[in-house]
Amino acid sequence: MVKSTFKNSIDGLSDLFKDETDIPGGSVILVTGVEGGLKSGLVFNIISNYLASNDKYALYATLEETEESHSRNMKSLGIKKHDRLHIFDYMDVRHEWKNEEPDFLKVTEEMINFYREKYADFSIFAFDSLNALYSLSSNLNIRKQMYHFFTMLRTRKLTSFLIMETHSPDRHLLIGTGGYMERPEFFLADGIIELGIVEDKESVKRYIQIRKMRGVNHNMEKHQILVGKNGLMVVGSIY
Repeated sequence: MVKSTFKNSIDGLSDLFKDETDIPGGSVILVTGVEGGLKSGLVFNIISNYLASNDKYALYATLEETEESHSRNMKSLGIKKHDRLHIFDYMDVRHEWKNEEPDFLKVTEEMINFYREKYADFSIFAFDSLNALYSLSSNLNIRKQMYHFFTMLRTRKLTSFLIMETHSPDRHLLIGTGGYMERPEFFLADGIIELGIVEDKESVKRYIQIRKMRGVNHNMEKHQILVGKNGLMVVGSIY
């Protein structure tokens, strides 16, 4: 079996990496950007294609959609789900806790532990999205609990993709009770992949950019990302 890499899981994605580098195994990657930038599609496509050339297992946890809705959306992008990519949508948790506020991070950690016990080769995790987590958790201490969450993922040696939608041009800030405060996710993450949209008078283009990747020699340019018949593809520098 040919050695699988994350950067070869999508056509053209390898152009964002230099030398023989790749997304490091066991790292926590923040996938961020604007609405409609294909964040969920990118993560799902990378993981599903990566699994096709190895014996690993992966878990995609979605707070935003049901499993049925998410699968339908991925299918519309031409992305085929691999059998070893499992989807968890928290619907049973919400039903069980319908009169209370679930601790979604605790539920997520317990779910990860369950999959680790069930599948020895469970090594990839995705969470969609941090925005949904924040909106559903009124008592969440972002700084403290994000630190614990990131540490937990690293301790379990999971290559993790955490999706977060951003709107502010200053992506490192969020609004707190005392004004603006630094977003902990950007500093805690080992890597940041940004997806966005560039508009001019003639066209609208989606782009992908690696803004940060610890220990990796990578390209900093924005590359155009397209939806093809068989999923996503990166087709070169956008400028």
